[in-house]
Amino acid sequence: MDVQPLDVERRWAAEKRDFVGDRRDDLADERDVASDVRDLTADAREQALDQRERELAAREAELGLLRDSVEAAAQRHDALESRVRAQQDREDSGVERQAAARAREDATDRRSEATPTTSLASAFAVIAENLYAADSYDAILLRIAETAVSTVAGCRMASVTVSERGAYRTASTTDVTASSVDQAQYDAHEGPCLDAIDTPIVYAKSFPDNRWPVLSSRPAELGAQSAASYRLATMSQSALSGGASLNTYGHEPDAFSDEAQQIGLILAAHASMAARAVRERDGLEEVADNLHQALLTRDVIGQAKGILMERLKLTPEDAFDALRQASNRLNEKLHSVALNLSETGQLDTRDTD
Repeated sequence: MDVQPLDVERRWAAEKRDFVGDRRDDLADERDVASDVRDLTADAREQALDQRERELAAREAELGLLRDSVEAAAQRHDALESRVRAQQDREDSGVERQAAARAREDATDRRSEATPTTSLASAFAVIAENLYAADSYDAILLRIAETAVSTVAGCRMASVTVSERGAYRTASTTDVTASSVDQAQYDAHEGPCLDAIDTPIVYAKSFPDNRWPVLSSRPAELGAQSAASYRLATMSQSALSGGASLNTYGHEPDAFSDEAQQIGLILAAHASMAARAVRERDGLEEVADNLHQALLTRDVIGQAKGILMERLKLTPEDAFDALRQASNRLNEKLHSVALNLSETGQLDTRDTD
């Protein structure tokens, strides 16, 4: 097994911490924006209440009406003070959020200065760059598995499981052992790679695991002491295609730290978008091919009809009916009969009975 030097391992660990830190900061920024929106909504609502109170008081004064009792007036006063305090609290919270946001920006700047371009970010960029260079859907899945080995700490081999027509198969793998561990789960009808098809992340610190009694210690016997599997949202949930999972395997028990699992989760999200893009591209190409073939077929049938109409003085309907009858009589596709007529100028009138 290829063991990286200690300084390289430390650099990778630092880069991965920075990547996770950036992701956490993004989530914190999103939460702050939501809090700001809530505060603005609350301020607008209370301003409307204050305006309503002033309008009611002015209207009562105009009509010469007496205001409510002393007790009611006191309640209105208390409510007003409560709103003022709540507004002050929101302003204080807003100031704290702004300070925290500035601190996060400073931390991000420091990380960027220390590591302007991380290997992890580059690995994700490679996936995006090579999306349309993949020859097939399975080809991009292999790249995803290879990227998992190079970016997830503790991962020594990886594979991708897909569910099709109610069965499972390993679409890509970086190691024959990973394929064997996958197959053991397929045979047992249980395991992390199967559960992850419907769950964002499934972690097995070691084998055997009580969640999969039939699988037992088989993965460990094959060479996978721990596993972390991630859902890949690459397929539509249907009877024909039931989903996919990215499987990362370690040679030691509990090989994947919390940070490594987070990296894997982020990788799975990027990989899902990559695989979906390739699948959609392949689908569009198939539609285009089918459409092109349909147009060619229509043109050939049109040419054959034209020959019959000219030679036999038939109507378009009668010419098509003659082609259809020949197709049924010869037990050949209508397109084949029309193509033969267009190429030879002769309509085969043989009776195959």
